[in-house]
Amino acid sequence: MGVDKRKKQISDFYREEFARHKSRLAFQRSFFAEQTYEEIETVLNKIIEEMDKISDVDNFDELASHLLYRIDVVTSLSASKLDPSYRVH
Repeated sequence: MGVDKRKKQISDFYREEFARHKSRLAFQRSFFAEQTYEEIETVLNKIIEEMDKISDVDNFDELASHLLYRIDVVTSLSASKLDPSYRVH
């Protein structure tokens, strides 16, 4: 498998994970102040939209994993017991 294809697969994986967090965040909207929600949503949208650019960073796996962890602190998706298919880890 080529390096570019592998990088694309990893990028797609993280894009999907961030999209799951965005979906989870939408369900939690009522728990956030509107401005806070919009700021988090803006960050998630930027990460999702620019994932291919982010994947060009030398330490991409580490960076993406860290970003995912930070978003998970907000959404608690990985700790969710409601729907295991939405679990991140």
